[in-house]
Parts: sequence; structure tokens; C-alpha cells
Amino acid sequence: MKNMGKRDMGKTKNQKFEMRTIQREKINMATYNPRLIDPENEKKLKKGLKEHGLVMPLVWNARTGNLIAGHQRLKQIDKLERSLDYELDMAVIDVDEREEKILNVQLNNPSMQGAFDFGSLGDLAIDSEINFDEFGFTEFDVNMMFGDDDRFADMFSDTPGVEAAKSDIREIKEHRENMMKDYGEAQASDYYFVVVCESQKEKDDLLKRMSVPIYERYVTAKMLNRLK
Repeated sequence: MKNMGKRDMGKTKNQKFEMRTIQREKINMATYNPRLIDPENEKKLKKGLKEHGLVMPLVWNARTGNLIAGHQRLKQIDKLERSLDYELDMAVIDVDEREEKILNVQLNNPSMQGAFDFGSLGDLAIDSEINFDEFGFTEFDVNMMFGDDDRFADMFSDTPGVEAAKSDIREIKEHRENMMKDYGEAQASDYYFVVVCESQKEKDDLLKRMSVPIYERYVTAKMLNRLK
């Protein structure tokens, strides 16, 4: 007798894609795609794809032929293949251009992807004996996240560049602490000002020119002087 207390399992109704094999020549890069990648991270992405392969499907819109998610990975796969004469298994959807553009941003929006618990991340690296460069982080990233944690103090050698980065990080942290401590007085003081950028890209480019992570909200006068 069939167990009436247990319903038959079925595919979730929330899945809106199907897997298909698509010829590379049919995949258009979305010209509006606002995502950028700097040369250093591009090298890390290529290295990761060479070591581990493509382990997550890209997303393609059958209605427009545009790639929705995976532009940076696809560029590196093209380089590894040295040709556009290949096929990919892709997550395929069929939506209009407006929904396509919404998904293009949502699928790459850090605000919708959560944030790292630095304590758990550090424990993961130590317990699993995985170096942070294997996770895709740089020395600057590690020092920014764990600068006060003795467990990671000797993870990278203190080359002049790394030591300079640590110095900058210390300045940023001190600046943050002072900002929070003196917040009540800050509104009446004139030792800081706000820089308004016209776009996210302009802000990211500005921070990159100062060698500051694009997620950073505070910079010092010393960092601004690098723009000269």
C-alpha cells in the first residue's frame, strides 16, 4: 500500500532554466554588461579554470542569444580553447531584454550573495590547510580581513609591496576607528570631505588607481596623493 503520508518527490517549480548544449558561436557577450575584472584577478581566474575546470554552468538567454552570467569565465575559456569552435552545456532561460538585464546584475551583485564570516573563513583555511591564494585572495585581501590575527601574520613574506600594503591597511583601520570614536564631533569638524563619483565604474577605477579594494569606504590623504 502506498504511503499516503509522504508525497512523491518532484522537481521544484522554482527552477526556471533547462540545461542545453550550445555552440560557442551562438553565444553573444552582453554589450551592456557592467562587470569588470582587473588583470591580476583575470590571471587568477584563468589559473583556477585551468586547475579545476568549469564547474558551474553559465547562463544564456535563448530569446536574445546574450550571455547573462559568466562573461569573465567565458573569456578565459575562449583563451584556453584558443578557438570559438567548441560547445558548452549551459543553463538556458527565455526572457525579455528587461528581465535579462535585471538578472545580469542580480547574479553578480555582491549584496545579494551574502558576506564572508571572517572567523569561519580563517578556520576553514587553517583546518583544511588551504592557502588563501588558492581561494583567490591576495596578500592585501588577507591583511585587510585578518591583519590583527596572529595566525596569519606570517602567511606572506613582507616584501616592500606587502609591507606598504600593511601600512595602508593600518591607516585605514585607524581612520575607521577614529571616525567611529569621534562621530559625534565629526559633523562639526572640517578634516574630511566627501568625494562623489558619477558612476560605480568611476568609483571603482578611482580606488584601483589608489591600490585600495573597491569595497573600501574610507581612504586617507596619503592614498589620494597617489593620483598625482
